[in-house]
Amino acid sequence: QGRGLARTSTHTGSRESRRASNQQRSSRAVDRFSEGHTMSRSMRLAIRPFGVLGTRLTAIGAVKKVGQAPVPGFPIVDPAGLPFIRNGPRGASGASGEIYRWLGIADEESFPTPVREAITAPLQAALQYYGLHGCIHVAGPDFNGRGCSREEALGELTAAYGAVLRTFAGARLGGLRLLPISGGLFAGPFAPELPDLTCAALRGAFDALPDPAQHTVSVSRLEMCIFAESEYEAYAAAFEGETRRSQQFADS
Repeated sequence: QGRGLARTSTHTGSRESRRASNQQRSSRAVDRFSEGHTMSRSMRLAIRPFGVLGTRLTAIGAVKKVGQAPVPGFPIVDPAGLPFIRNGPRGASGASGEIYRWLGIADEESFPTPVREAITAPLQAALQYYGLHGCIHVAGPDFNGRGCSREEALGELTAAYGAVLRTFAGARLGGLRLLPISGGLFAGPFAPELPDLTCAALRGAFDALPDPAQHTVSVSRLEMCIFAESEYEAYAAAFEGETRRSQQFADS
């Protein structure tokens, strides 16, 4: 019983430590947002506690359906690895594997020609429809085994989100379900910082859009979808400044 109490105390302390860390992240995010973006456009952005397909990975490892599946006219983002773009979706795992099963291409030997022609290097993106399902494939950076600084990582993520937003703006659709590009195994040493990097990269990509594209994106619904329940609080805290401004814009 004493050992059980000790484990409970340790688990509670770990949970409280994460909560305190997320609160500090939230405070820093709001401060940075207030200092750097008072004159820039707002995004209609929400952070969702489920992945782009409406499912969530719970703390006990179960996958539950908790949100609505994507609807026509509301494409999703696929964090495709460049080798899969070149060699085909068959054999993909993780988020991309689930997306390809939903799109009905999990057993295909190659992507459609327009996708392969548009994505020939990292940080490029392409919109493709599979029946009624729209998907923006993006070849995000892989930070494993690289001597990459934080500034370089932020620059690459910003470029990847920029490719996604430009592609989306060109299609003039009503909304987009995003996810953290380079999440999971691709995050490498930047995994602890990825929520903050993701927020900064998305904002940087949005601010760099040409005015017509920025306007198109600003009036569209953007959802940053967080598949893992254990990661949601960190992303919600990192994006608090953005979501607060989005709500203020919606209420005005």
